[in-house]
Amino acid sequence: MNSQDRDNEAMTIRTAKTAPLTLACTCLAVFLPAASQALPEDAGQPILGTYDNSLLLLDEGKQVFYGAAGTPAEITQGTLKISGQEIVIERIDGEVKKVSVTGSPALYQQQPAIDQALVTAEGQTIILDYDTQHMSAVGNVRFIQGNDQWTGCQIDYYLESRQLSTPRCADGSQARAILSPRNTQ
Repeated sequence: MNSQDRDNEAMTIRTAKTAPLTLACTCLAVFLPAASQALPEDAGQPILGTYDNSLLLLDEGKQVFYGAAGTPAEITQGTLKISGQEIVIERIDGEVKKVSVTGSPALYQQQPAIDQALVTAEGQTIILDYDTQHMSAVGNVRFIQGNDQWTGCQIDYYLESRQLSTPRCADGSQARAILSPRNTQ
């Protein structure tokens, strides 16, 4: 083996050893800046992840963060906070397409605009689809913005248009809303 071949082999080995770490860091680095419509300042904030364990599935384009009931996995950036027992980030060609959170409960929060109250959602499962700018919470859900609250079996929140839909539950029970009265002062 000549000197050039040894150098190429050494470079290949170094790249193979560092590729999972590089992909994990890249996954987090592009995860939240491309996230939902929110405060412009959020995109410039550091990304913080706290979890018990993680799994990087290179061939599937997935990163999984695991937590527990008492210590959920959590990812934050500015006002965006996502937490649960399991957070799955799905990417295609380096771009985040979907984030799925399960837990007891799974939580989502973000301030949509400087002049609007923080949005929080919780449920057994929360799915963020970035292509459609849609957040869906399923299973004993609650959605709160300011003093207003919606509860039900499922809540669909359209991030870009800030529209909320709370359909009737499959068992026939109705969704509920508690809306604050308008302040006339």
